[in-house]
Amino acid sequence: MQRVLPPLLLSTLFLIACLMGTPVEVVAQTASISGTVQDADTGEPLSGANVLALRPGTTSMVAGSATDIDGNYQLTGLEPGSYDVVARFVGFQEQRQSVTLAAGEERTLNIEMVATGLDLNPVVVTASRRQEKSLDAPASVSVLEAQELVSDAAPSPAASLRYTPGVDIAQSGVDRYQISLRGFNSVFVAKTYALVDYRQTVAPSLGINAFASMPIAPIDLAQVEVVRGPGSALYGPGVEQGVIHFITKDPLNYPGTSVMIGGGQRSTAQGALRHAGIINNRLGYKVVGYYSQAQDWDFDQDDPADLQILCANVDSECTTDEQGNLQPVDLAPRPDDSEKYYAAGTLQYQFAPDVQLTGTGGYSSISQVNQANTGENVIEDFAQYYGQLRLQAGGLFAQAYYNRLDAGDTFFYRTGNPVVDESSQLSGQVQYSTSVLDGRQQFVGGIDYKQTIPRTGGTVHGRNEGDDTLTEYGAYLQSETDLTDQLRLTLTGRVDRDDVIEKTQFSPRAALVYRPVPEHSLRATFNRAFTTPAGVNLFLDLFVQDQGAVGVRGRGAADGWTFPDPIQTTSLITRQRNPGVGIPTAEAYAAVLQGLAESGALPDQLIQFLQGQLNAGAISGFLEGLMVIPGDETNQIVTSLNDLDPIDQTVTNSIELGYKGLIADRFLVGIDAYYTQKTNFLSELQLITPAVNVSNLPGRLGDAVASAFTDEQLAAFGLTPEALGQIFEQAAAQSSLAAGTVGVVETNENYEAGSQPELMLTYLNFGDVDYYGTDIAVQWLATDRVTVFGNYSWFSDNFFDAEELGEEPGSGRQIAMNAPQHKLSLGGEYSIEGGLSLRAAGRYVDEFAVSSGVYQGTVPSYFLLDLGAGYDFVRTVPGLRLDVTAQNVLDNEHRQYVGAPELGRLITARLTYTLR
Repeated sequence: MQRVLPPLLLSTLFLIACLMGTPVEVVAQTASISGTVQDADTGEPLSGANVLALRPGTTSMVAGSATDIDGNYQLTGLEPGSYDVVARFVGFQEQRQSVTLAAGEERTLNIEMVATGLDLNPVVVTASRRQEKSLDAPASVSVLEAQELVSDAAPSPAASLRYTPGVDIAQSGVDRYQISLRGFNSVFVAKTYALVDYRQTVAPSLGINAFASMPIAPIDLAQVEVVRGPGSALYGPGVEQGVIHFITKDPLNYPGTSVMIGGGQRSTAQGALRHAGIINNRLGYKVVGYYSQAQDWDFDQDDPADLQILCANVDSECTTDEQGNLQPVDLAPRPDDSEKYYAAGTLQYQFAPDVQLTGTGGYSSISQVNQANTGENVIEDFAQYYGQLRLQAGGLFAQAYYNRLDAGDTFFYRTGNPVVDESSQLSGQVQYSTSVLDGRQQFVGGIDYKQTIPRTGGTVHGRNEGDDTLTEYGAYLQSETDLTDQLRLTLTGRVDRDDVIEKTQFSPRAALVYRPVPEHSLRATFNRAFTTPAGVNLFLDLFVQDQGAVGVRGRGAADGWTFPDPIQTTSLITRQRNPGVGIPTAEAYAAVLQGLAESGALPDQLIQFLQGQLNAGAISGFLEGLMVIPGDETNQIVTSLNDLDPIDQTVTNSIELGYKGLIADRFLVGIDAYYTQKTNFLSELQLITPAVNVSNLPGRLGDAVASAFTDEQLAAFGLTPEALGQIFEQAAAQSSLAAGTVGVVETNENYEAGSQPELMLTYLNFGDVDYYGTDIAVQWLATDRVTVFGNYSWFSDNFFDAEELGEEPGSGRQIAMNAPQHKLSLGGEYSIEGGLSLRAAGRYVDEFAVSSGVYQGTVPSYFLLDLGAGYDFVRTVPGLRLDVTAQNVLDNEHRQYVGAPELGRLITARLTYTLR
């Protein structure tokens, strides 16, 4: 299939290429700064450190350089004036010094850098959509810095989040993760907002965070920011649980060339190349390429959970034994290869010290098996294109980006049907920030626009295709006031609207941050967020599985659903509706009689007589049944059915108290406690059309037959009514009626007379969900070379039944957070002089329930121990580093999500070489 770059990407690259021709102003009598950068502890020179000259109090670069093998650097062409000289190097704290230069001056400035111990107050940009120190942020923030990401040799940088407080991560393959913040994990529509360089990376229409396809090679990541809690006040719809922001290294601040190769168990192999440079101190350029492959864990046909999925494939043949257990006959193979690659380019031009224009474009492709709420998708050459143009000019920030999908040769594993997805998303944002009263009062305001255009060729949105475009727009204003030198008040308000639900939402935020001393911060916040259902929630129309007499279909709920009143059962035999819950006795009688006739078990004359009695209406009555929602272990009885309104936006209100501080210069402590309430909670796919089951159907049919005939009628055939009843009972017990499932109560909108009855999955709004929880994180700098950490997260509840949701007790409705109520991690790192570091960490995940579309069940608790080692060849080959990570070193076979394979040990290594 031919790949075509989106128009915005072409325009972006053309515009930046034109800007490359902008003349560079030459200024006479310029000054320079030169010197050495060395380790403050050992006195050794640091080769490859970045040294920048910035305008005071800003991040606008005027000149940049990298140290040579002897730690020397030089900044030239500097106009007379004041500068902040900043030195950065992986594994060391950033150093900043202010200098004032005269015309023609040649200043010598030597810099000593201190190795990273506890980074109390890193700079973050995600919590307030502007730069600020994390202790000043009105939110709970964690930062993973470049050193952490490089030293973890796991196949994906997403795996490095597994020890971050408040992060729920479920691995389902070598390079496949479902990640959420503070619960409500999912295999599909994400409740956590994911960004890469300010660009939302969710797959258009589908609403999934496909971390495997994101352009986040570890050698190109500057840091990852995790902001816990609702964030719609600044970011708009969909930020009900928090934000994960991957920030890559821009070419002006991080020039140089890096190469990475790696591999390990399960045929894992990966390689990456990053090259960035600066031309005339104004134009930065960067190219990044990445490739990886692996063989995922297999499904075991001897495991009942795995066998159920293998048998769900349309090409698999399975039977059931006398106990109702699945038995394989001929299983279709399940692909286990995983492959991905991407290429991206960036051009960055600095017009003035505080004016920067950045254009980025890229392409990624993945092939692997992914879970979705409707079953498994075999992803083959699933491509994403993107183009982004970003302007930073003083307090002005503006960007536009375009995301587009191409599903390639993807297909549904269970049905074999192809998946077509060429959906796209266009987004534009403008923001302006300013300060008054000598910086004590700051304002940030902006407007956002986003249009999502699904194009699934009828394979995902089915009958809704062409009527499923979603346009959203919003505006916000934030005020930050320093009430005193220690106390800051933040007030934010945002208004959003879309053209499908057509409801205006207001999202406020209020926060007080108190810093009694520089090393301690106390925070109290209130946040409201809302989530507009994704395209798949609104417009899904997908046949999921053929179960023989009955099908399974997923449907969106943009228009709601109604049930027949009074209730009617769609028969699995006639595919017509019958009044009531159950089956007419005559219909069951006719089905068994047909089987007896085809088998030749009864004489033709008797068959003709029995058929005549049926035609004459002698067989009457109704076999009453029960409505049941089939479950993973037990069926849930449903006593009532109510019509379902169109799905609405979920509103989340959260109150949070937080503390972060450095105690005794050795303990970095973070404690967050929160209370959250959700209204109109949007569920995962839920089965809403119950099956109808008649208990002891063979026996009840036999009794009905016996009572419908007399001895005189049957004497000529040598039978009594009781004997005929036993014949029908035995025949029914050997037919499809044996289990007692006779039909489905279908919605009016999905019912088609004569068509296969369908169990229907859809999305629901429930009543109020409220819970509270805490995240605790502690880091201890035991010695200058030993660091210990521990995290603990807890929810008050992670499963909500109908009563807790305020729903009718017999409705069968429930919500699972799909995440553990308790999780704990503990670990440490030992750095040995000479470049060697050793790491060990363990994490415990409590048992939790999963209710996510077709995936229903329980994930047992598990404990995993990870080991790691790294060596920096700084003394022999500067820039060369080797890292090894052993995940689940004890080889504890376990599942992290229902429907995922059992995972075992995975040892991988990575060699990185950086030349600046």
